[in-house]
Amino acid sequence: MRRVWLVLLALCVLLLGGCDEVPDPTDDLIVGDGDTVPDTPEEPLVFSLPYSHDDTLNPFSATTEVNLRLSHLLYDSLTVIGDGYVPTLSLAAEVTQTDATHLTVTLREGAVFSDGSAVTVEDVVKSFERARTSANYKTLLANVTSAKADKKKRQVTFTLASADIHADACLTFPVVKASTLTDKAAQAPIGGGLYMTEQTDSGLQLVKNPHHPTEVRFAQVALRHLPGTAARYYALASGKLAYYFDDLSEGETPRITGASQPVALNAMVFLGVNSTHKQLGLPEVRRALSLLLDRTAIAAVYAEHGVASASPLPAAWAPMADCTAPSQGQDADAATALLEQAGYPLAGKKLPELRLIYNRDRTDRAAVAEHIRSQAAACGVKVTLMPMSVAEYRTALADGEYELYLGEYRFAADMSLRSLLLGGKTSYGVAADSTAVAAYRSYLGGETALQSFLDVFGTDVPFIPLCYRGGVAAYDRRLTAVTPTGYDPYHGIASWK
Repeated sequence: MRRVWLVLLALCVLLLGGCDEVPDPTDDLIVGDGDTVPDTPEEPLVFSLPYSHDDTLNPFSATTEVNLRLSHLLYDSLTVIGDGYVPTLSLAAEVTQTDATHLTVTLREGAVFSDGSAVTVEDVVKSFERARTSANYKTLLANVTSAKADKKKRQVTFTLASADIHADACLTFPVVKASTLTDKAAQAPIGGGLYMTEQTDSGLQLVKNPHHPTEVRFAQVALRHLPGTAARYYALASGKLAYYFDDLSEGETPRITGASQPVALNAMVFLGVNSTHKQLGLPEVRRALSLLLDRTAIAAVYAEHGVASASPLPAAWAPMADCTAPSQGQDADAATALLEQAGYPLAGKKLPELRLIYNRDRTDRAAVAEHIRSQAAACGVKVTLMPMSVAEYRTALADGEYELYLGEYRFAADMSLRSLLLGGKTSYGVAADSTAVAAYRSYLGGETALQSFLDVFGTDVPFIPLCYRGGVAAYDRRLTAVTPTGYDPYHGIASWK
C-alpha cells in the first residue's frame, strides 16, 4: 500500500508542471531502497532552485535555510570566501588593519547594486548594523563592535572588541541597498550579487544581474516553493527541481534519485567536557578520554559524509595546510596510563559516573553517544548516556548538570573558535584559565603561530573533537560541473553546465 501511495504522489508532482506548489509529504515519509520514484524526464533542463515564499529573502531576517542560502546569489559583500576558505576582496578595494582592533575598508570604485545605483558607505554601515543583530550573522560579527563611515574617503572603519588576525573574513556579511530593506515574504532588498529577483506571471524567479561582470550559463533561475525536505527530493526526482543542497542536519541521509556528491561542512561534532568536575579538570584525564575514542568508528555514523578528526579547526582551511593537527588515532594503552597517572578513579572511591547528555531527537547523536559509551567502558571508564529533549539539554548545559555532552559547532566564515573557547555562548565547561584559551588569544593577536595553538590544544584538550559532518548536493543528472562548498552551496554556479 505504501508503494502505491508513493507512485500516486510522484504522479501528482508530475502533473504540477505549471505551478510553483508541490505537495509536502509528511516529515516521516522516507524513501527506501525498495520504493519507486520517477525518473528524470528527458527534456530540456529548466534550472530551478528551492525557496520558501512564506519567508522573506532579506538575508538578515530569513528563517529558512533555503532562503538564507540564496543570499549567496543575491548579495555581494566587502570580502568573499574563496578557495581554502580564505577571504578575497569584492566590494572592498582595500582592507587595512590600522592597529590590533581597527580595520579600515575602502570601497571599490564603480561598485553598484543590481539597479545601477552606487554602493555607498552608508549602505555598508546600515547593512552591518542589521547583520550584527541578526541571528544569521551575529556569531560572525560577535567580535566587531561598531562601524563608522567616512563619506569623503569612501571608507568604513570597523572596531573589534579584541585582536583578530582573521577579521577580514568577518566582512563577508551581505551588503544591501539600505533604502530597500524589507521583511515581507517572498521579497528581497536590492543587492549586488550575481542574480536579482524578478516577479513573473508564473511566480518569483532569479535573473542575471546586468551590472555584475561575471557571465552565467543560466540567465534565468526558477524558484520553487518547496517547504519540506521530502518534497524537495521528490521534486528533484520528477525534474521539477534542478539542484538541492541538504546539510543533513536532521541526522538522516535520504536515498537520492539523480546525481549527488558529498560536501564537506565546517560542522564539527565534539565531546564537551565539564572541567569543573574534580578529575575532568585535569588535562591528563581529558587527554585520556580523547585517546580512548575510535574516531573512525564515530565518523562512520555519517557514512561518506563524516570525516574523523581530532583537530579543533577544519583541515580544508588554508592556514591549516602547513600544520600538524592532534593525532586522531585511538590508543587505549596510552589512555589507561594517563588515567592511572592522574589517579583515576579517586583512591578509595567507586568508579565515578560520567553523565553524557545529548539531544535525543537526533538519531545520529544516539549512535555517536553509544560508540563513546562502549569505547570508554573498554578502558574502565563508566559513561552513562542521558538522552534529553532540546529544552532539557539546554537547561542541563546552563546549570552544569553533566560531565560530558555531545555538541556540534558550525564555523562562521572567519573560522573562529571564540564561541567555544573565549566565553562565548557555547563555551560550556571550558575553564577560563585553560592553557588552550590563552594560546588561542595569543594566536588571534598575532603573537604566536597557529601550530603553537594546536600543540597546546592537543595537550590541554578543553573539548574533544570527534569528526566533521558533511552534507550532500543532489541535482538533476543533466547538470554537470557542480562545485558547492561547505560555506557556499552555490559556489561556482556561473560555470555549472
